[in-house]
Amino acid sequence: MAKRRLNGEGSITFHKSLGLWYGRVLDGGKYANVYGKSKDRVKLAIKDMHRKQDQGINIVRSSMLLKDYLPEWLALHKNTLRASSYAGYEIMVRVHLIPLLGKYKLNNITPEIITRTWSSMIKEGHSATVVNHCQRRLSKALNDAVRRNLIHRNPCAFVTTPRIQKKEINPLGPDEIQWLLHEAKGTQYYSLIFTAIHTGMRRNELLGLLWKDIDLDLADIYLNRSIFRSNGETLVQATKTKSSRRTIALSPQAVLFLRAELHTQIDNGLFYGYKVNQDCPVFRTTYTGEALLPQTVTHGFKKIANRAGLKMTKFHDLRHTHAVMLLKQNVHPKIVQERLGHSTISVTMDIYSHVIPSMQKDAIKSFSIALEPVG
Repeated sequence: MAKRRLNGEGSITFHKSLGLWYGRVLDGGKYANVYGKSKDRVKLAIKDMHRKQDQGINIVRSSMLLKDYLPEWLALHKNTLRASSYAGYEIMVRVHLIPLLGKYKLNNITPEIITRTWSSMIKEGHSATVVNHCQRRLSKALNDAVRRNLIHRNPCAFVTTPRIQKKEINPLGPDEIQWLLHEAKGTQYYSLIFTAIHTGMRRNELLGLLWKDIDLDLADIYLNRSIFRSNGETLVQATKTKSSRRTIALSPQAVLFLRAELHTQIDNGLFYGYKVNQDCPVFRTTYTGEALLPQTVTHGFKKIANRAGLKMTKFHDLRHTHAVMLLKQNVHPKIVQERLGHSTISVTMDIYSHVIPSMQKDAIKSFSIALEPVG
């Protein structure tokens, strides 16, 4: 640290061409500069810089613009994030954070600035979900800045964020399931849709499934990966959390179906000239044997759902359908949580809380108690 002047001013001079007072403080071999309309204002700024030095804050680095800091922060964490997570972070930084907040310095951004920015995003038509994603990404970046002594505290901790409206889920009823399966019959998506309904797995978890992940004798699926598309390339990645790596028990009906599907694939492979073995994807195109792609599935499913008269149904609704069916059959929510791979049972209960009241009514019908008169 540079030796300070006895009066604590640092170096202060008048910049004639700018008409401003100018001061600087040496920190780590580099100078941090400050300008002001009066000498007293610059003195106060220098005094504040000395205070930050005493707190261990790097005042030169803390004056970085967010447009410079955020890409640097992202690059440092690239190898610690899943491919899909990194892509999401990169889009959020490039599309939202830098254009809106990139002009501010690390040590100058305040909770008020951030709150106003989120409010303006809402007024411009962005959803509360997008704004909250921005808040979480920025907060993570600024927490790292605190740990690196670039700033004293994280302003995101004092920011007001818009409330996210709970999304309504759209599970299918028994008749709707049959309509959907009827329309999917004979398409390359039938086995995928059938398995989604029977397991509650996410789309990209299903598409990452290999035959070696399924034990048809023990009736189990061992889930430990998913896929992700980036720049036209399919990437395989580990599941997002420990709870996402799970074993899913199969019903006898699902075992029979998947066993038949494997034999069908082997026959198709012999006929069309592609291999089928334990390292091959479970869900693939009939004629080429190539793995189904996420967007192809989304578009194909939409067409099938429309033909079935289920225009509002999305592929992810099959996951909700599986969960609601289990809950209505009085399966314990903890089991549902484990099958879906939720991090906590509270996540499961929050999503499917609307099912609980009907469960309570069914349960009370079988409840009775005999009260003996008190002697």
